[in-house]
Amino acid sequence: MRYFLLLSLLVVGPHLVAAAPLRVQTGEHADFTRVVIGLPQGADWQIGRTPEGYTVRVSATDGFILDEFFTLIPRDRISAVSQDPDEGELQLIVDCVCHAVASIHLSNFLVIDIRDGPAPPNSPFEAALVLKTSVDPDPPLPAPVGLAYRPAQNRLLPLITPRFMGPESEPPADNAEQNQEVADSPAPVISAASADEALRLIAQSLTESVGRGLTEGLLQEGLNTVSEPSTLNDDFGVPPLLARAALPGVTARTSIDPLAIESAAPSPQTQDGQRCLPEAAFDVASWGNDSPPGQQLNVTRNGLAAEDGRFAEGSLVTLARLYVFLGFGREAQQALELEGVQSQDRIFLRTIAQIIDDEPVVPMVFAGQVSCPTNVALWALLAQPNAPTDAQVNRTAVVNAYRALPHYVQQAIAPRLSRALLAIGAEDEALQVLGPQATADSGDIARLLAEASLADALGEDTLAMDKIKDAARNAPRISPEAMARFFRDGASRGIGFSDEDFLLADALRFENTDTPAAADLADAQFVGYLSVDRFADARTLLLTRQNALSPEVYAAGVSAVYQQAAQRMPDASFLEFVWQQDLTMQDAATQNLIAQRLVELGFPDRALSVLTSPAVGEIAAQRDLLVADALQAIVATRPAAVEDATIPLSGDADVDGFESAMPQAFNPINRPTLRDSRTLIDSAAQSRESIRTLLQSAPAPADF
Repeated sequence: MRYFLLLSLLVVGPHLVAAAPLRVQTGEHADFTRVVIGLPQGADWQIGRTPEGYTVRVSATDGFILDEFFTLIPRDRISAVSQDPDEGELQLIVDCVCHAVASIHLSNFLVIDIRDGPAPPNSPFEAALVLKTSVDPDPPLPAPVGLAYRPAQNRLLPLITPRFMGPESEPPADNAEQNQEVADSPAPVISAASADEALRLIAQSLTESVGRGLTEGLLQEGLNTVSEPSTLNDDFGVPPLLARAALPGVTARTSIDPLAIESAAPSPQTQDGQRCLPEAAFDVASWGNDSPPGQQLNVTRNGLAAEDGRFAEGSLVTLARLYVFLGFGREAQQALELEGVQSQDRIFLRTIAQIIDDEPVVPMVFAGQVSCPTNVALWALLAQPNAPTDAQVNRTAVVNAYRALPHYVQQAIAPRLSRALLAIGAEDEALQVLGPQATADSGDIARLLAEASLADALGEDTLAMDKIKDAARNAPRISPEAMARFFRDGASRGIGFSDEDFLLADALRFENTDTPAAADLADAQFVGYLSVDRFADARTLLLTRQNALSPEVYAAGVSAVYQQAAQRMPDASFLEFVWQQDLTMQDAATQNLIAQRLVELGFPDRALSVLTSPAVGEIAAQRDLLVADALQAIVATRPAAVEDATIPLSGDADVDGFESAMPQAFNPINRPTLRDSRTLIDSAAQSRESIRTLLQSAPAPADF
């Protein structure tokens, strides 16, 4: 009977301990503070933001043990801690600019890191906790029933059972009579309180030891080796190892290196030796079947409600997984929000749903996981917007995981996965991702752009441009991203853009006002305007965006417009484009180009009025030559105007004074025509000599 009582205590004991206060341990690291809580078996947990910091809620607990919370950590990140035992809540007061990241270790340790810096976008730990309306702890196990337990020849747990026994004599010798006496002897009276306390102390000691290893960063989970059961039977006809396997107690291991055991099956690891995330948490293909989507949804929704009117346990997770299987990321997240429970599997499920809908995720969840040989490598690659730098991508695992996905999910992620593979130089793998499916129709813009990127990477420039052009001009629904790429790639390849192209871009920008996509399209449209010499439209586009652009970006855009206009615009159009404009704010290089074009067109006086910005170095030397050419042109037609003028060198002279000294020279009524000016310049050798003498009489600049 005493063994039956001991067995009952060991079976029920963990559930008794589950209701005891939970030990909370802490550890300090360079960029985060770690909090470790030992969880009871099957307990749910949640963590959410509060105005003061974070609240941790754990079901099936009588509170937390916080007596050593600040023993090993300062109060830099976590300034205070409190609890509400009735609600099972632990309040962490955080005064720094920090964020929380939580995970489960070894299935029964909740690890919370308070890390420096703001929280990443869409962090699952930044939302406030919902009220406890639909989540109940697991029901207690029923009391053990059945026949009395008959001990095997080897005594059960010889190192632990003496703690629960009263003062007794040594166990009798191992013979049939003494064994019968032991079996028939009455069980000793054991205090329930003392047994509970003993079990609590054992569980607390183990929890503190493991928690201490977690907080110090020293604990690593070992390999799970399995030995073959022995074929030798004892007197009861059951192999001893099999008899002990079904009993609660202590798992013993030898000091043999598990890595040396050939039968050991090591868990998948990253390239730096870290464990890969559980493969079952990313097995999307197993979350649905080949039945019609509507039929699958009806079956799953019918199983949501329990008899008490609440959601059946696990039903919302099942529904969320089915939504992911069908490619509905937003709907999967809504199903998880209805449940309001946090766990490691739910965090992974929510992350997959966000990736399917192309929403930003927390990359640190997949730190180093791109090198795993399992399906997690696929989602780790998609979670990083740029090429991963924390590990080498396991390309084979990524492609195999993609092929195993249902076609609903493949259609959603194929373009982004192709771009991610191209970013790391994996053209062959990107071709495998896009190849198995049929050529995208004109409405699948994302896939058309992905195919264009792949063609570009494979050196098929013409094919890439044809796909982009077809998407921009023939697709029934075009995206701002596709139109922006059409302008940029088309400008580099000399594509002639039409009025319809620019009108479509204007409509897309209006439809997506105040979004990054609209701003990027405006930048690309500006490039398109310049490529087809529509300089007035480019300048107008800049003026409409002046308030949204930084002064440096705006000035650079205006300079690009005037420089290219001076180089490529027809004569009459250029004069009309710049004549009434205030060009004094342009940089010296831009002013030089405009002045040079004005001198060539026979308007040297206007050219001199443009050269106002300070110039140095090579630009200053170019300016001096421009001034000389302008004065030479003026002397050729109006020599008297130069005799009383001051020569502006390197932009340092007062152009207004120079103009006031020559009122007749700047009278538009007396201005010669363009043809007459060029003729006079070509035939006036004496004027050139006069200009040369005049320049020699003035000192040259130091850096000329």
